Amino acid sequence: MIRTRYYVENAFGVPDFSGPAELSILGQWVTADIQLSPLSVLEAIDLVAEAKANPAFAPEDLDGNAHTVTIGPQGVRVENYFVEHVQGVYALDDAFRVRVDFWDYCCLANPPKADSRRHAYAKEHGRDPLAGIRDFLGA
Repeated sequence: MIRTRYYVENAFGVPDFSGPAELSILGQWVTADIQLSPLSVLEAIDLVAEAKANPAFAPEDLDGNAHTVTIGPQGVRVENYFVEHVQGVYALDDAFRVRVDFWDYCCLANPPKADSRRHAYAKEHGRDPLAGIRDFLGA
């Protein structure tokens, strides 16, 4: 069974958010829309890191299977398309922590894929969103 701080593998072998209730909608977005796509996890981490570092960062929207998310300097807003009351606004630090934890889950679930996608992302974008936070597995 895979377990990180906020995620646990459920009976179907997929991640479930098991973190604090106040972060649950953020976790639902990750498990429902990002899923185990390392490139999408890295993109979300990178956008949150950019928004944290740059107060002039233009908000960016991400749309997925069930959620729309806006990442901007004031935080991350998550809304579910299908369930109106499932929405929340989160501090950038909280969003970053939840994303990095999901990266850890991806690394445990499929280390070679996560590592190769991280190298590809860093090469394509000229930066590694996890530099100084997580080491490359195969560096």
